[in-house]
Amino acid sequence: MIRIVTFEPRYKDDFIRLNKQWIETYFRLEQSDLNTFTHIDDSIIGNGGQIFLAISADSQVLGCCALKPHPEADCYELAKMAVTPEAQGKGIGRKLGEALLDYAKSHGVKRIFLEGNTRLEASIALYRKLGFKEIPLKGNAYERCDILMELNLDVVKATIRPIEMADQQPLARLIRSVFEEYGAPLVNTVYDDARTWHICETMKKEGAGYWVIDAEGEVMGGCGFYPTEGLPEGYAELVKFYISPLARGKGYGSRLFRLVIAEARKAGYKHLYIESFPEFADAVKMYARHGFTELLSRLGNSGHLATTIHMKLDL
Repeated sequence: MIRIVTFEPRYKDDFIRLNKQWIETYFRLEQSDLNTFTHIDDSIIGNGGQIFLAISADSQVLGCCALKPHPEADCYELAKMAVTPEAQGKGIGRKLGEALLDYAKSHGVKRIFLEGNTRLEASIALYRKLGFKEIPLKGNAYERCDILMELNLDVVKATIRPIEMADQQPLARLIRSVFEEYGAPLVNTVYDDARTWHICETMKKEGAGYWVIDAEGEVMGGCGFYPTEGLPEGYAELVKFYISPLARGKGYGSRLFRLVIAEARKAGYKHLYIESFPEFADAVKMYARHGFTELLSRLGNSGHLATTIHMKLDL
């Protein structure tokens, strides 16, 4: 069991140790690193930032990262992420990153950037899963930096609209990234279904509908219903409900979900059926709150044989 905690003075040496170990494994310590280690209280904690640490069941510090304030207004840096070699590959970096983003959102942070190196492919992949996107490299503080990435948390101008052909590719990439983010099965699921890349075309079928969250031209999520083959009469399947980390916690998911249910009812359906996984526990809880009840077995022929949770809603 790994728990994520915030900084206490007793963890200062662990934070420095983990980062020195990580940096010296791949690069060399630079003056910017030494300045951060010397002034942790002033440059991070005492200036509105925070440090997060991953602690094992036997109280070992296995990883860390920092949300470091930047002189630019409303801008913070994700810095000093490190995980011990023996603990890598176990999702600890993702847990640290998610804790950092939750903290940032709750404290009104608008934008986070990070400086990385493309040699560290696993790290860059993690940052992309967390929602970071590459931006032009400029003014980097470290010689080892060859990529600059940014995450804009201020998603305020999003609208919900019917899917368009141009949405298909970005939506498919978003859906696949959510599977990777939560460690859900990748085989015999939406993840490896070729139809995921052609959602708009698929939804042209009579009795189907699909809507997306559009944040100033960027697709941030989607959900729809579809008359899946083999379902009982009066049923449609609620399909491909996935939300970007940037749009979560802002009410867009709930609005989209309610819209799809209302549109399915208007289309004449009496029941909605959905398939999911334990990895998507938060979504499953939301389905239950909206009246979905669990079934003993699957319905219809979605082709997604790996799903283990099957629910229905009486409309």
